[in-house]
Amino acid sequence: MLIHLTLYRDGAERTLDLTLPPAAEAGLGLSDWSGASVSTALQVLQRTLDPQLGYALSCRRGLCKVCAMRIDGEVQTACTVPLHEGIRIAPAKPSLALLDTVVELSLVRSARIASSNSTSLIPEPSPHDA
Repeated sequence: MLIHLTLYRDGAERTLDLTLPPAAEAGLGLSDWSGASVSTALQVLQRTLDPQLGYALSCRRGLCKVCAMRIDGEVQTACTVPLHEGIRIAPAKPSLALLDTVVELSLVRSARIASSNSTSLIPEPSPHDA
């Protein structure tokens, strides 16, 4: 299975065309890559090709969004997107890339916290309510 992977390492963009090993040889108990996620492919690439390959993974269900990256041009969670021949994988936002496909999340978290703090479930009383 061919993967087009754009990485950011040492401040430079690198685009690689990589071929996954046969699924049966990947040690995952798979007979083929159908149904396997992008996260699974990145794990295999890290184990077989580049032990320093950077990617983020947490809940494996698409809930935490830590593994978000640009897949075929659209930001999606890598743990929920199935592989296909010729898939294109890149960091979600290149300007926030730290290493390979990992992006700085503290700015995203700060923005989320700020927006959640400004939206209270209990409305503030207005001066006209007195």
